[in-house]
Amino acid sequence: MRTEVRFSSKRFLLALMLCACSVILLLDDDLDRQTSFTFNLICLAVGLGICFLLFLPSILLKIRTDSDVPTLVRCCTPRLHLPVAIFYAMYFVYTAVFFLLPYTDMFHIKYFPDVTPCLITTLMLLGCAYAASKGVNVISRFGIFLFLFALLTNFLMFGGSIAELDFRHYHFTPEGSAGGFLQNTLYFVTPAFIAAVYACCSGTTRNFRFRQPLLALVFTGAKYAAVLFFIWFALGDYAMRQEYRTFVLSRVAHFGVFAGIESFYLALATMSVFMIVSLFLCCMTRCAGSGGSWKSILLFTAIILALYVTATYLPAVKEVLMQPALMLFFTFVAAAVVPFVYLFVGRKSNAKKA
Repeated sequence: MRTEVRFSSKRFLLALMLCACSVILLLDDDLDRQTSFTFNLICLAVGLGICFLLFLPSILLKIRTDSDVPTLVRCCTPRLHLPVAIFYAMYFVYTAVFFLLPYTDMFHIKYFPDVTPCLITTLMLLGCAYAASKGVNVISRFGIFLFLFALLTNFLMFGGSIAELDFRHYHFTPEGSAGGFLQNTLYFVTPAFIAAVYACCSGTTRNFRFRQPLLALVFTGAKYAAVLFFIWFALGDYAMRQEYRTFVLSRVAHFGVFAGIESFYLALATMSVFMIVSLFLCCMTRCAGSGGSWKSILLFTAIILALYVTATYLPAVKEVLMQPALMLFFTFVAAAVVPFVYLFVGRKSNAKKA
């Protein structure tokens, strides 16, 4: 088992912020088309507010025990180690497929229609398995490079779309229905999966500050708002008729004769999904108590691939797996309920030791 080395909490939350931003990168038909830009900003604020509430149990767990769920389960309730590990393994396998499906569909449809999505996923998962064997610390270091690359990509995508802004056909009046509010808010709660990752790995970080997760969600919201703004006012109706609107935004961005930065966008989306799945594998092995064991990593990787292939060839399975409400339910349990329970279990354990 690999010896755990504590690393910067700020760096870890930077990596989680980049993972959260992947949700808007993979935007397809997830938002109600009958809602306005301002209405979606309201949904965004509510959705990320719910994300923060789901983050709170893990934050309090870190503040009061300086530990995480897997550590407390092994120390305080060893009999529950197996069922808790199985639950988190199932959750992270499901969530990995939740992100792999839209990513590989976009890659297949927009770039390589002759390449089977299963081959793309297999290659991606092999890379993720190798990264997971190096641990969360190394993956978070990769997040620094990804952050710089994301800044460059966003500058090119937004800066190249400024000339296309047109405020004549769209306005800032909130327009939408109750159904649209629920649908869009559920979509903007999706980034809460990073709270589940934090609940499983925060015990290996140091120098935690309460403002760090709050700032991570604020910057995530700013990225979402910027993407929505340029989709609405630079692309307009054209984007609403296309698949993967953020991809379309990257394709129409231009600086003079230089047009299209979709290669930058695809690289950013690929690295973001790569980091998400790598962290999921780290969480699964950590919950299982196997550290960086290659056997565990390859076993979980094979399970993810098997579920992905099943969803690819059985549309009914894919439709169930891609339901935002189902994703939110399991995220609620993994990110909030279990850490909340161990918040009290850990406190009682510390009291007994004292």
